[in-house]
Amino acid sequence: MINIEKLKQVIEAYKADFSEHFEEERYKWEAVKCFQDNWDIDALDFVAMLKKSMSKTYNLLASGYAYPRRMIKEFAEADTQAVKSMFINLFDESKELAERIETFINSAEAVRKKYDKGTWKNHYQNTNAVSTYLWLKYPDKYYIYKYDIYKKVANEFEDSYSPKANGLVENLIGGYKMYDEICAVLNNDEEIIHMLSNELNNDCYSDKMLKTLTIDFGFFVSKYYNSDNNTNKRYWIFSPGSNASMWDEFYDEGVMGLGWDELVDFRKFNSREEI
Repeated sequence: MINIEKLKQVIEAYKADFSEHFEEERYKWEAVKCFQDNWDIDALDFVAMLKKSMSKTYNLLASGYAYPRRMIKEFAEADTQAVKSMFINLFDESKELAERIETFINSAEAVRKKYDKGTWKNHYQNTNAVSTYLWLKYPDKYYIYKYDIYKKVANEFEDSYSPKANGLVENLIGGYKMYDEICAVLNNDEEIIHMLSNELNNDCYSDKMLKTLTIDFGFFVSKYYNSDNNTNKRYWIFSPGSNASMWDEFYDEGVMGLGWDELVDFRKFNSREEI
């Protein structure tokens, strides 16, 4: 169980910074809308559909050290039917969640091994990536799972849940329960619901169940909030260093690397006060 009183205090800090914060994070709601509008498992050109559906996920499915979006597209180019089957099984709500996630990850490794020509060192289809696919498909039910964020959120709200950095599905399942508690409190806050409604436009998913808002709140807690009830703005700078050769890949993926643990959507540079 989380510390509800502490949670409510942090929600107030989130609301105080909401308008400015939302402008930087709006793409999460746009990513869901784009996926919902374009996903079609029976599309004649499955690869093109896959690429278009995930075209607005930006750093949610790409970073300076992992490229799950690019890899799943390359896998689909190598074996369209295999990847279609992976998504059909993942999105089958009649099956147990943990089993679906594990099957997707194992299937990705099987495709990698079968078609690798020496360049596919990692399939990058981990719990974070797979949870993102689930959220895109069922945005009123699932959340994006990311170990470092969930760890910080659990610590902030004194939850007994303590994820491990081992990539096991059980960490995701426990994290979903924690986020369900947070989501329930957000759903009882009429002010934040009104604030979100005022910010959403036709390019955004409506987020009636506030699952995407909960994801964003967790991100806010982990990146910007401190125990003194202040928010910390980050100052972003791109320094490719020894990874300058990766510039083209960063550009193609819509992200710029910040060391190895942070990244920013470069398409939003003009609107970011941090730059």
